[in-house]
Amino acid sequence: MTNYKDDGCKEYYPHSRPRPRPKINQTILACGNGSGLIIPQHDQNDSQLFNPYVIASVAIDTSDLKKANVKVDFSSIITFREDDTDDLRLTFQLSKSYQFGNKIPLGTWTFERDFDDNDEFETTDSFSFTWCECDACPGCAYYTVELINVESEGVDFVAITSPSINALAVGPLDYDYEDY
Repeated sequence: MTNYKDDGCKEYYPHSRPRPRPKINQTILACGNGSGLIIPQHDQNDSQLFNPYVIASVAIDTSDLKKANVKVDFSSIITFREDDTDDLRLTFQLSKSYQFGNKIPLGTWTFERDFDDNDEFETTDSFSFTWCECDACPGCAYYTVELINVESEGVDFVAITSPSINALAVGPLDYDYEDY
């Protein structure tokens, strides 16, 4: 048995320091709900809705996390029927609010279908989007997806069904935060 010990690294690293403990990220998953919507016929080519329809919402509390990254996923099924060459355009808006705070618009997404056939048909499509942010203000946030614009002149029937929304937050615990 040998008592060999290589101390060659001491000249490069003369002061031994304990390694900092790695930060362990925590994950919070919140599943929201939605009710779906059959859009009333309004026979307008461009209709910015004064009272947007709420499609789905989710609440997530990130107050225990420091500098959390939040990801929101939304999906739905859109069914419509038309009998001429008109288009369908639906604009969805994702908004965020805190308790007793104003609603903050985060982004808009558009579902659009244009058909040139004069035949009557019914179609079903999926629609989804993902949105991410680095949450600078921890707390209980409410994310809401609303239908804010409908262009459906000539469309006989439009339904938004099976809406699903979830939020995922990832970050180190607030009390475990040292010079991160």
